[in-house]
Amino acid sequence: MRRILWVLLVAAIPFSASQGYNVSGNVSGGQGIALIFVYAVPVSFDTFYVSVANIFNGNYTVSNMDSGGYVLFAFQDVDISLTPGLDEPRGFYGGEVPEVLTVTENLSGIDIELLPPNTGGFSGEITYDGGETGLTTVVAYRTSDFTGLPSGVGALLNDTGNGSYVAVVDSFGVYYAYAYMDLNTNLQYDPGEPWDIYGDETPVPIQIEQGEGYPDNVNFVLEAQSAAPPVVPVIREFSLGAPYPNPFNAETTIPFSLERPMYVELVARDVLGREVLPIVQGELSAGEHAVKFGNSTLASGVYMLELRAGQASQTVPVILLK
Repeated sequence: MRRILWVLLVAAIPFSASQGYNVSGNVSGGQGIALIFVYAVPVSFDTFYVSVANIFNGNYTVSNMDSGGYVLFAFQDVDISLTPGLDEPRGFYGGEVPEVLTVTENLSGIDIELLPPNTGGFSGEITYDGGETGLTTVVAYRTSDFTGLPSGVGALLNDTGNGSYVAVVDSFGVYYAYAYMDLNTNLQYDPGEPWDIYGDETPVPIQIEQGEGYPDNVNFVLEAQSAAPPVVPVIREFSLGAPYPNPFNAETTIPFSLERPMYVELVARDVLGREVLPIVQGELSAGEHAVKFGNSTLASGVYMLELRAGQASQTVPVILLK
């Protein structure tokens, strides 16, 4: 099995006959002697690059990278499974909130600190027999109707829709999850994209308890849907559209519509759910609206835009790439 995993890993590493860019740095915070893998995933999610850090000093180099924006993730492979585990040290470039690294030249000093595992998560297998390709994401919520902000996330390290994944959640307790393949790269589920709910039409709870081990058989079979699954509520009084452009550099436009005049709040949050910038607060008229989001003081990374009215809310992610 490990030989097969090694073959798959090597096959997934992109090679280029032309000269690419190198990114190097140091990975710190490891526990004992074990291999440390560094993944560089482009924001297009169409491939990934991988490197192994020096086992003695933590230095690494990712080679032959194309220009563009990347998220860098590292983990220490304590159990020698070649995949990140929930009980293994892990970390992002940028710290707890991942930053997007812009690569247009050789870069050095791109350091990553591994953090000890904290609140756990769950894992499993995703399968798909269709011909589409794209980033496959697993999203976990506290509620069975998937309302509010996500409380956990995981992804496949390929664009085929097939493979093992690990999802990390923000605390212990009960979760509900779905998986989807992001065909149009807008970082949210859209009708027609391959999709599956854990438990099918009736979401099954995933119990995560401290000291009890983590569920490892939360599996998904992706199927294309002609419409959004009925468990996802349709908020009829307002609708938050897909921001454009996304990813963006200076600013992005956020479209939304209101069925009637109402008080709304539109805020930007980081990936930990912390509010970083209010965008709209006040009474607005019915109809179509569009506002700009962008701030020169914000760091590159992923932000969640949440539109709230009354007790309901909708959320879409955007990537700021400087």
